[in-house]
Amino acid sequence: MGTTLQDCYLISFFHQNSEKGEMISAHSFQEIPFEVQRVYYLYEVTEDRKSGYHANIHNQQVMVAVQGSFEVRLHDGVAAQTYLLDDPQKGLLIREGIWREVKHFSPDAICLVLCSEQFEEGDYMKDFGAFVEWKNKTIHSA
Repeated sequence: MGTTLQDCYLISFFHQNSEKGEMISAHSFQEIPFEVQRVYYLYEVTEDRKSGYHANIHNQQVMVAVQGSFEVRLHDGVAAQTYLLDDPQKGLLIREGIWREVKHFSPDAICLVLCSEQFEEGDYMKDFGAFVEWKNKTIHSA
């Protein structure tokens, strides 16, 4: 997995404002660079709760702060970058092979996650040290 932080970025969604209210939409293979296979969301998350703390081997994700805010810290085995998600018009693309930590949820936060793969426990790397070792092996063997 030669993915790096440069492969992760903010995506802008289509936004429409009308007398009926606000609407945001996104499409597979357009704004979302993959076919969405799974959707889940986190809500009523206590401010001190942390989520993520893993990397996926194959699964890509787009995270959206549908409401409220939270921070996402990404690590590619060498460098780290933190994003504040607080705008439902933007989503953060997290590529496969990237470690993520989600924290500092506002009391009203709703975190929507769009996934490229169905859930599979074996796709998750949950030990940061093992993740860094795996990334170093994949980079040097490429």
